[in-house]
Amino acid sequence: MLLRLRQWCQPLPPPFTACKHSLSWQSDEKEKAVPLISRLLYYVFPYLRNHSAYNAPSFRAGAQLLSSLSGYAYTKRAWKKELLELWKSIIDHLLTHEKTMFKDLMNMQSSSLKLFSSFEQKAMLLKRQAFAVFSGELDQYHLYLPLIQERLTDNLRVGQTSTVAAQMFLFFRVLLLRISPQHLTSLWPIMVSELIQTFIQLEEDLKEEDESLRNSHKTNRVKVPVADGSGPSGGAVSPGDLVMYLSACKFLDTALSFPPDKMPLFQIYRWAFVPEVDTEHPAFLSELEENHQECRPHTETGSSDEITGESEFPLLRQHSVSSIRQLMPFFKTVNCAFKTQSHLPSEVPGTSVPEFPVAESPKVLRQLEECVEHDFLEHPEC
Repeated sequence: MLLRLRQWCQPLPPPFTACKHSLSWQSDEKEKAVPLISRLLYYVFPYLRNHSAYNAPSFRAGAQLLSSLSGYAYTKRAWKKELLELWKSIIDHLLTHEKTMFKDLMNMQSSSLKLFSSFEQKAMLLKRQAFAVFSGELDQYHLYLPLIQERLTDNLRVGQTSTVAAQMFLFFRVLLLRISPQHLTSLWPIMVSELIQTFIQLEEDLKEEDESLRNSHKTNRVKVPVADGSGPSGGAVSPGDLVMYLSACKFLDTALSFPPDKMPLFQIYRWAFVPEVDTEHPAFLSELEENHQECRPHTETGSSDEITGESEFPLLRQHSVSSIRQLMPFFKTVNCAFKTQSHLPSEVPGTSVPEFPVAESPKVLRQLEECVEHDFLEHPEC
């Protein structure tokens, strides 16, 4: 069957194969192609996972089939999960059997990526290095932690853009999943310092946006549209900064999702980000929430609360946000999760309070893995 499928696709180069597929469905029927492509994977991937010598012809035929079908517009949507798993397996095998390859990857200079600007190169290289660690097993690369830490501090030393910072927080999440807590002792001060600096910037951006909206509202005495992704606003945050803020929040979300005994060192720093039990509502958060209520027009929808639809850790499952306001429900939820019931606000609109401390659960770990996998994938706008 595999050879027949290959013969069906192979006579034409990939671009023409894509055209051939497009001609097979009317424009309103192309959605029917997704189940078919997914079904093809069911038959093809077993051959691609078998690396024995006798399977070489079938492996080659399967690879050629995937190459031919990759030009079809709906292929990526149908294959994302399976292809990511396959790439993880390939990268893991390469780095395991080639003893110097991981070290070479960590020592690679971003200037080797010639087609992109310097900061884009750094971000891409960080993402590649993070994916290499993510492809391995638990503690497979813990002996390389001094080298990993050196590379991370090098990025901090020369300065970084929000794009680079976002990839660094993704790398931090990978380290929490792939390195045992006892090996991360020297890295926690670096990770916490970066998180604090990012949240300080986020707080300033929130205040600036609120001040801009409040002043505009008082001056014009008209309803002012908020930055909900539907259009620009006076205090709009750049898309790069939004990506960085979401990535930083996801790192905090990941750290909070582990049971305290599984992430003991983080408990030393936790008070810097979330209130301890029996503490008062943080002053700056209360002020910002009040400002948000003052600046929010009465016709605003609940779109800003969509990001915290989850009632258990991990809270953040979104790939992107269109406004800095969409992160406010996350902070509200985290703020409430660590308080006793007597100190919880009587009404916290749009906020569901998850249980804490988080119980050890394979489900939580699986969800964290899936969230990281999702963030390694590219998500172009359709």
